[in-house]
Amino acid sequence: MNALIRLFARVCLFRSGPEDMPFAPPLVAILLAVWLLVQFINGALQTGLSVAQMIGVQMLSMLLMLGASAAILGFKGLRARWTQTALALIGVDIALSLVSIPLLLLSLATGQHVPFIDGLYLMLVVWQLAVQSFIYHRALSVSPLLGLALAFGLLVLTFMLIGVWMPEVFEAA
Repeated sequence: MNALIRLFARVCLFRSGPEDMPFAPPLVAILLAVWLLVQFINGALQTGLSVAQMIGVQMLSMLLMLGASAAILGFKGLRARWTQTALALIGVDIALSLVSIPLLLLSLATGQHVPFIDGLYLMLVVWQLAVQSFIYHRALSVSPLLGLALAFGLLVLTFMLIGVWMPEVFEAA
């Protein structure tokens, strides 16, 4: 377990890529369960949205990210890399979501928006986008810029789908 945590930390620091993940399909399901638990905790700490809305947004995002990864890897003839790519994407999301919990607790304790905390949270979101682009770059054997375009495109697509299927999320924000 410690080796896996260290591996996710190395991916978050751009020192390892998805190719360094173990090929363990059952681990994908286990990590998804852990991810769901972490998202539930994060959703409970959010203000302005219900836990169900937060979980729904995160599940849509994860489904889109894993589905697009499978489709693009399949298109490029690299379908065998999906398990390791999924492990990297899920593990990074768990790690950075855990890092966000203290920020959410601070925000909840102050009872108002503190620009410094909001700035740190935004930096965390940008870091996650950068790490996801790094994962796509390595998994798909594409340029770093194309990996960034894919990660950013999926982020925009996620926001568009949320706007269509769950517009109340944007109204609450």
